[in-house]
Amino acid sequence: MARKTRHIIDHRGTLAGGAVVGLLSLGVILGGCGRPRKTAPDVDPGTLDDMAFQAYLADVPVVTVDEACRAMLILADGEDKTQSWTARRDELVRRGLIRSAWGLRPDHVADRGTVAYMVCEICRIGGGVNRLLLGSWGLGDRRYAYRELVHIGLMPAGTEWQYVTGGQMVALLGKADALMEKKGLYESEAFELEAEPEVGQGP
Repeated sequence: MARKTRHIIDHRGTLAGGAVVGLLSLGVILGGCGRPRKTAPDVDPGTLDDMAFQAYLADVPVVTVDEACRAMLILADGEDKTQSWTARRDELVRRGLIRSAWGLRPDHVADRGTVAYMVCEICRIGGGVNRLLLGSWGLGDRRYAYRELVHIGLMPAGTEWQYVTGGQMVALLGKADALMEKKGLYESEAFELEAEPEVGQGP
C-alpha cells in the first residue's frame, strides 16, 4: 500500500529543535524512562490530530513515552491509526520497535535511548558491531542505538538516559523523515492507470 500521508513537520522551519537544550542537564536519570512529567500540558494531546499533535510537541519541555510512541508511528506510517496507549504499545511491540521487557509506562518521560532505538528500527539503521551483536541480544540495545544516531548526526551528543525535549523530538522527526526518503523507504504514491481502449479501437 502506498504511503497515504506524510505529516512530518520539517525541523528546518520555525520550530527550533535546540531551543530548549538547556533543560537537558535536568534530564539525566538512571535506567531510562523513569518518572512522570512534573507539569501537565495545557491541552490533552489525545484530542489532537497528527499535525496539531506535532505542533504541540514543539512546546512541551519533555516528551512522555506515549507521546514518543505516537510520534514514531507517525514517522513510520505517516499517520497514527491507534486510539490508545495500549494499542500503540502492542503495535510497536509487534513490529519490534520496542520491547516488552523495558516495562515502559505511558506517562513517564521518554529517554533518548528508547527513542533512538525506535528510530533506528524504522529507518533501518544497522550501526556498528556492538549494536548489531550486543544490541540484538538486548544488551545495551538502546545505548548503542543512541550512539549510532549521534554518530550520524540525528541526535545531539549526551547520554542515552537524558530526557527527550519537545524541540528535539520535532527536529528528530524531520531529520529521520528526510533520511527515510533518501533511502527510498517510502512506497511509491498510488496513481490511476489510463483507461484501456475498447476492443477494435485504436490507441
